[in-house]
Amino acid sequence: MENQLAFLAICLASALSPGPGGLAVVSSSINQSLRGTLPMIFGIAVGLMFASLLANTWLLAVIHSSKQAFQIMTWLCCAYIAYLGCKALYYANSEMTIAAKGYSFKNGVLISLLNPKTLVFFGALFPMFVPSNERFLTYAILLTTELVVITLIIHVLISSAIDKVSHLLKHHIVLINRITGLLFIGLGIAGFIV
Repeated sequence: MENQLAFLAICLASALSPGPGGLAVVSSSINQSLRGTLPMIFGIAVGLMFASLLANTWLLAVIHSSKQAFQIMTWLCCAYIAYLGCKALYYANSEMTIAAKGYSFKNGVLISLLNPKTLVFFGALFPMFVPSNERFLTYAILLTTELVVITLIIHVLISSAIDKVSHLLKHHIVLINRITGLLFIGLGIAGFIV
């Protein structure tokens, strides 16, 4: 039971901590609405499920067998996050914002799959809670479901709260899109440095 509570606390902290997924949800919620952000939120959830599947099959083997392969995967993920930042800066002055042009279900999936935070979660934290016995599959499915549900709830709550004040924030949409772009680029660069 303690392990279960610890895992739930880690899922909650992960969903609430700043990262590319949360930043995309905030930006999309300001630019669009909760309704317009839902496809991306569902994409993030599906991406987490794919990440879990990959992590519990070949990804863990790669991570544990080759630090260099893990480093290359991390750099590719960071490059994608920085690319999203450049895209946000490029479209910052456009009438059609980056969220309208770029944050879709597909981008939600990619943000989850290529998020260095997701790699660390499934590569380092997840295995601590999944036993390596005959119940492995049951635990992996249960823990992945818990992570996805918590992430969905947190992202919907964040998007809903921002949706309620977005009319105030839309007056500063160009600045918000620029800040979003710079934060994404910063997250991408930080992944190369760390």
